Amino acid sequence: MNTLSYDLYRELRSTGQPSEAVHCESISARGLKQPWRLDEHRHYDLHQFFWITRGGGRVVIDGVTHGFGANTALFIPNLTVHGFEFTPGTVGWVVSMVKDLPVAMPEEPMMSVLPSPRDQAYLTGDFNNLNAEYVADTPDRQETLLHHAGLLSIRYRRMKSGSLRKGFSNDTARRRLMRKFIARLEDRFGTPDTVKDYAGALEVTTTHLTRVCRETTGKPATKLIQDRTMLEARRSLANTRLKVREISDDLGFQTPAYFTRVFTATTGKSPRTFRKDAQSQAIINPNARSTI
Repeated sequence: MNTLSYDLYRELRSTGQPSEAVHCESISARGLKQPWRLDEHRHYDLHQFFWITRGGGRVVIDGVTHGFGANTALFIPNLTVHGFEFTPGTVGWVVSMVKDLPVAMPEEPMMSVLPSPRDQAYLTGDFNNLNAEYVADTPDRQETLLHHAGLLSIRYRRMKSGSLRKGFSNDTARRRLMRKFIARLEDRFGTPDTVKDYAGALEVTTTHLTRVCRETTGKPATKLIQDRTMLEARRSLANTRLKVREISDDLGFQTPAYFTRVFTATTGKSPRTFRKDAQSQAIINPNARSTI
């Protein structure tokens, strides 16, 4: 099992912020592209709100599987490892928001069923209104989307305190360690830190950290560190004019040649070829973004 990392397509390295703070798309459109299945992955910079109005499936969060059906609301915080298997024909929405918005988010993953037709209508209206603004080209669009995002978060935080919440409260030491490791990795991925350094900072043995990473994500800690570094490399190549040598230096590689070897082995393309393809795609279809 491989744990992937997805991000908004046009993230700007100069500001550290994506070109869009709020993204909206339908579950059905996503399912048609991904055969209704999304392997386990994480988002470093995004929180996600799901609203399933028809159909259902299974979601895996931090290695634990939960079934869900129609009229289910889910929230996945950034850095949370998750994967979906939707029933073909499932209908609903997913809204992704960058983690640093001035909007209070639920504090942990959540899943709630809404049996009340009134509550269902309210939440469906929230998503429909947000999507209408998302696809429109109107003045103050980004500001309006932020207000919609705030309302959506309030709806979910109110659900969390209700009796209909299906709990994710069975927290474990393994999950807590994994969250701490991912959070530290987000801060330290461009440094020379090794797995031993991470383990020492987290006050566990290298063997234990590697075992927990493998059990939770299917990958050892070394591969997760490499994945995060290569994600940043892809972002820099696609969205900046930095030279390969500069990107190599920023990410802590000893030489550009070594960076090129690692990048090519990981992505199947050289850095220059990857940049050329990414920039061509942006010109052909600048609005093609996916965040699930």
